[in-house]
Amino acid sequence: MATTSTVPGSPVEFWLSTSFAEIWARARKRRHLAVAIDMPIGLPGQERRRSDREAKDLLGPRRSSLFWTPSLYLLESTDHTRANELSKRVTGHGLSIQAFNLLPKVREVRDVLSPADLAQQAQPQAAEVHPETSLAVLAGEPMPISKHRRGGIAKRFAALEPAFDMLQWELVHKERPCELHDLLDATAAAWTARRIAAGTATVLGQGEVDDTGFPMDIWV
Repeated sequence: MATTSTVPGSPVEFWLSTSFAEIWARARKRRHLAVAIDMPIGLPGQERRRSDREAKDLLGPRRSSLFWTPSLYLLESTDHTRANELSKRVTGHGLSIQAFNLLPKVREVRDVLSPADLAQQAQPQAAEVHPETSLAVLAGEPMPISKHRRGGIAKRFAALEPAFDMLQWELVHKERPCELHDLLDATAAAWTARRIAAGTATVLGQGEVDDTGFPMDIWV
C-alpha cells in the first residue's frame, strides 16, 4: 500500500499488509480521508459495467489491461471451468482466468466494507480505482508500453514523479520484496486517492449500483 498527503508533490510512503482488513483498520485509525482500492467492488448482473466501458475507452490501446468485472452471480465461485460456464449462461460472455483469479480478493474486500464506506461523505472514503486508468489521466494519454517491460517502468515513473517526492522510491524497492510495477500501481492509486480527498477526482460509471448496494464506480 502507498500513502501520501493531500499536498501535491508530497512524499509517497509504502508498507506491506497481509490483508485488506488490516489496511482498512489502519486507515480508520489514522483517519485517512480516502482509500483507493485496486480491485472491483460493485459487481454487475447480466450487463457489463458502464465504468469498465468508460475506462477501456480512456485506455485505448491499453484497454486489455482492465479485465471485465465478474458478475455478482459468480462471486462465490471457486472453480474456473464452472464459473466460465455460468458466466456464459448468465451474461452471454465467458470469464477470463485473470478475472476469475480476482474473486478471492473481491470477496475479501466486500466482506470488510459496506456500501456506506464508499459514500462520498464517508471518512475514510473507500473507492475503486484502476492504476492504468489513473496513469492515463495523469499523463494525458495511455501508457504506451507494458508495465512489465523496462521502458514501461520508466514511462510510469516519469508520469508519477512530478506528483510526488519519489527520491526514496528506489531505496524502498531495494529494502522491500515488491516488484517495481507493484510500487508504481500503488503510487498511481495514491494519486487518485489524493484527488478524491481534494474533490477533484473523476468518477466513471457514476450512479450505477449493484444488487447488493455497492457502487460500481471507478475513480480516477
